Amino acid sequence: MAKLKKFKKLIPGKDKNKAKVSEEASPLMADSTKSKSSTSSPRLEVENDKEREEKKRQRDERRKQRDQRLADSKTTKESSSKTKKKKSKPKLTQEEQDEKDAKLGCCHYFQEILVKIVHVIDAVIGLTFLIYGILINNFENPAIDAVISCMAFGATMLFTSIMGAIGFYTKLCWRVGLLFSAYTAVLIAFFYTFIIIALLGGKDIYFDYLKENKSVMYLDDNEIAILQQILPFFYIALASLAAIETVRFFTLRKLRGKLVRSDAASVRISARLAEPLIGDEQV
Repeated sequence: MAKLKKFKKLIPGKDKNKAKVSEEASPLMADSTKSKSSTSSPRLEVENDKEREEKKRQRDERRKQRDQRLADSKTTKESSSKTKKKKSKPKLTQEEQDEKDAKLGCCHYFQEILVKIVHVIDAVIGLTFLIYGILINNFENPAIDAVISCMAFGATMLFTSIMGAIGFYTKLCWRVGLLFSAYTAVLIAFFYTFIIIALLGGKDIYFDYLKENKSVMYLDDNEIAILQQILPFFYIALASLAAIETVRFFTLRKLRGKLVRSDAASVRISARLAEPLIGDEQV
C-alpha cells in the first residue's frame, strides 16, 4: 500500500513535467501563429485595397453614366422645347387674321388665271362636241352611240366650265360652283383614261365603227386613215388632258378654301368699319 501511495504521488509530478514541457513548447507555437498572421495580414490588406479600388471605380463609372444620361435628357428637352417654340407660332387676333385672309397674294391670282384658262379650253371642247353631236343627229339613221357619247361629253365639259365661272365671279353658297367644277374634273380625267385604255385594248373595233358609219359622221376613208396615223399623238393629247384635269381638281379645292376665307374676312372687316358709323348716326 505504501508503494502504491508513493507511485500515486509520482504521477502528479509527471503532470507537472508535461505542463512545463507544454509551457516550454507554447512560445514556439505562439511565434509560429504570430508569423502566420503576420504573413497573411499583408495579403488581406492588398486584397481589401483591390476590392475598395474596384468598388470605387464602379461607383465612378455609374456616376459618369448617370451624369451622361442627365446631360442627354437635358439636351433632348432643350431641343424639343426649341422645336416647339419654332413650330408654335404666336396666335393672331381676329382682326389680324382677317387682314391676312383678306389678302390673297400673287400666287393665288396666278393659279386662278391658269384655272380660268383651263375652263375656257373645256368650254370650247364642250361646245365643239355638242355641235358635232347635234349635226350627226340630223340624219335619218344616225350613229346613235356616237351621238350620245358626243352630246354627253360636250354637256359635261360645258357644265364644268359654267360652274367654274359661277364659282369665281359669284359668292353663291360659299362658292359652291368651284366645288362642282372640281369634282367634275375627276370624272373627265377618268373618261380620258378610259378612252386611252379602250383604244389600246381594241382600236380596230372603233375604227370599224367609224368606217361603217362614215356617211352619217361626216367622214371619209382618207380622214379615217389620218386618224389612224395620228393615233400616238392622240394618246399623248388625252394623257395630257387627263393630267390637266387632275391638277385642276386639287387647285380648285385649294382656291375655293382661300376664297371662302377671304369672303368671310372681308365681311367681318366691313362690319367692324361700319360700327363707328352706326354709332355716330345714333348720336
